Amino acid sequence: MSKYYHQQSRKKRSRREKLGFYTAFAICLIAICMAVYSTYNTVLNPTGAKLSASPTQSVEVNQPVTGVRTTFPVPTLGEIFRETESPAEAETETPTAVSEVTTQSATVDTTYSDEALQTMLSADLSLINPVRNAEVIREFSKDSVYYKTLNVWKPHTGTDFRAKLGDDVIAMAGGEVTGITEDKMFGKTLEISSNNAVCIYSGVADVRVKQGDRVEQGDVIGAVGSVPVEASDDAHLHVAVKVNGNYADPLNFIGNNA
Repeated sequence: MSKYYHQQSRKKRSRREKLGFYTAFAICLIAICMAVYSTYNTVLNPTGAKLSASPTQSVEVNQPVTGVRTTFPVPTLGEIFRETESPAEAETETPTAVSEVTTQSATVDTTYSDEALQTMLSADLSLINPVRNAEVIREFSKDSVYYKTLNVWKPHTGTDFRAKLGDDVIAMAGGEVTGITEDKMFGKTLEISSNNAVCIYSGVADVRVKQGDRVEQGDVIGAVGSVPVEASDDAHLHVAVKVNGNYADPLNFIGNNA
């Protein structure tokens, strides 16, 4: 009887020990899981804000999706005209930019041509070359050109004719001498007016007319001197034409006379 009692007592004690072990083991597992969850939540959401699942919207197949906007970066001017390693690469990468620039240039050229035509039609002016054996070394330009002597860029409002120092300066058109001045930039300058046009000769030496004189087309009015602002260029005569007070291209009024 005593033996049986001791056996039952050991069995109960063993069950209690096992139950206590499993209970402690379960508590440890729960604590570990909670620690892992807390660490995971902290990493994903460090600010502590509550995370909520975004509602999803189903879209049927072949149906347009709305509410989506795509933004394309706008290229800067530097990107359009960026330097490339080879001409072939430039032609491949920027055909649109080149096309736009060509179109703009064509528009500017067309506008300038229209203005030149209107100026020509508004003036009854027929000119001859201001020097013999005339050769143009720099044309009229509304755009800025480089002046080597001054190291600046500025419009060239006249036409330069190559000549030797002392060569005759010829009146391109008949008219009245309305001005003889000494210009610091362009040297000795003569102005001869004819109707609504004025012919301006700069870089003249040995002037052979005086203010108020009437001259005929082809008369010798002086000799080729120097143009201070263009002293770095070859010897030449600088000629400008004004029509109704505005500079115009002298070559538009000069015939094919040598």
